[in-house]
Amino acid sequence: MSSTNKTKKLNLNSWIGSDKPERIDFNTDNEIIEQAICEHTEDTVVHIDESERDKWNNYMYTGMYYGDGSVSRVVETNCPFEARIGFVFANNRTISIARFSTSMKNNYLGIFGFLANTLGVRLNNDRKSFTVNQSPASMTENEYSNLNEASVAYHYVMFR
Repeated sequence: MSSTNKTKKLNLNSWIGSDKPERIDFNTDNEIIEQAICEHTEDTVVHIDESERDKWNNYMYTGMYYGDGSVSRVVETNCPFEARIGFVFANNRTISIARFSTSMKNNYLGIFGFLANTLGVRLNNDRKSFTVNQSPASMTENEYSNLNEASVAYHYVMFR
């Protein structure tokens, strides 16, 4: 005999003292519970899959390189994803040095993205590498890009 009462949400058996539970009641309840749990855990709107979890957990990549002084240089990274945006900066340097007597400005920070870049750096088409410049001459209005100065350590951060 099935139970006199049922639970509100899953309609499981809820016996009272005079009910006589049978094996079929337990088996039916187990099937209802299993179906509810499976529907919930397989719902990709409510739950994410492993590839989505990987994207959320690995949203940025960091690395470093040493400047070699060349005017233009491609920095190859081991970034596991295609970056949307990132930045590069020189270690132990301010982001910009202005010399007011000569109106000269040296930049040690660059921001790159697939839509736009700052002076002296750009994200390459593969979106896993970027190109930096070391200005031998002023690039624009006495601004110099110093993103590949010889023997300077540079750090970069790339975001999905």
